Amino acid sequence: MSQSECRQSELEKKLAKIEATLGLEPMQDAILDTINVYPVKSITGVELSSAWVEKQGLSFDRRFMVADSTGRMVTAREHHQMVRIKAALHPCGLVLTYPEAKEPLVLRFDEFDMAEVECTVWSDTFSSYSTHEKANQWFSFIIGKPVQLLFTGEQSNRQREKIQTNVSFADGYPLLLISQASLDELNERGPVQHSMAQFRPNIVVSDTEAFAEDGWKRIRIGEVEFEIVKPCMRCVLTTVNPKTAMRSEKNEPLNTLSKFRADEAGGIFFGQNVVAKNEGMIRAGDVVEVLETKQKEFYVDTSQDAVEVEPVKKVTISIDGNLFEGDNQSTLLEQAEKAGVPVANSCRSGFCGSCKMTLESGKVDQPDMPALFPGEIDEGKVLACCCVPKSDVELVS
Repeated sequence: MSQSECRQSELEKKLAKIEATLGLEPMQDAILDTINVYPVKSITGVELSSAWVEKQGLSFDRRFMVADSTGRMVTAREHHQMVRIKAALHPCGLVLTYPEAKEPLVLRFDEFDMAEVECTVWSDTFSSYSTHEKANQWFSFIIGKPVQLLFTGEQSNRQREKIQTNVSFADGYPLLLISQASLDELNERGPVQHSMAQFRPNIVVSDTEAFAEDGWKRIRIGEVEFEIVKPCMRCVLTTVNPKTAMRSEKNEPLNTLSKFRADEAGGIFFGQNVVAKNEGMIRAGDVVEVLETKQKEFYVDTSQDAVEVEPVKKVTISIDGNLFEGDNQSTLLEQAEKAGVPVANSCRSGFCGSCKMTLESGKVDQPDMPALFPGEIDEGKVLACCCVPKSDVELVS
């Protein structure tokens, strides 16, 4: 045994003696509990016992994406039925199934057209590759309009300077990590029990305190060192039941999370975005070694505050001259869709600005969201996906 190993051994013995004297339980290592990949962006995840980690994410993770004719992403935020698509992996590609589809879709890498297609994920535009017409038709049946299935290629062309690496079709970061204890805490606080599948993590860890991951900066799992980059801001997709594809009428879990996991701007956070610093293998059951910690983000806990429930009130809504009756409870976008009035939208959670409108008259409850630039609320700009009318309103897009 080397001199440094001897010193480390003696230090561990002293620490154990102190813990025993104070009646403390030895600190337990966090464990990698579950590994998930989502072969096509927005579909059901596939649980793996082990995975190869690349800089662009886990192998097979979000290497495919459904896009419209312009190459812009199509996701389960708008088309909830996508969460009912399941995948099975095999060495040459994958097989996709959907309950209402007549037959499965078999994707083989060697059968792809591989024509270069410009695509867009949020504000990132980059080159991807076509698959084939049969895949396009299969997904068009599910979505209900013409779409195409795109492939990243073996190495994604999407470079994100912010994190100095390339990324697959994931929203912004290669990996998402959540602890089981954090989900347990959420379920204790809320009126509804949620599954981890609603939050779509790649890495689930166990044997931690709730939100322990908030204080991690660098960790090692198996052969790979990871950097925890930033908390993950959550969107409307978390409110979609992954089994039924139905959205929560009570906007859960976002409603509960907003009471103890929201920042001053109204963003709601659950889980941590992660980047791999090297490539290697990770396995379920691996120890999660915390190499470096950081100060946790601070969120005001308002869950104990008394909340006065606003009574339901009928209001008249006008959007670009289309008049319909609504209420003061649901978002403008939800009510417009229910009335059959078309409203442009994409993220449905205040990030993209696709549903931005001008309030000509009346009052709405509009939280300060990322897609609203400084001063725009004062100018009458609102986001249909997250504003709620409080009186008769008139809006133009």
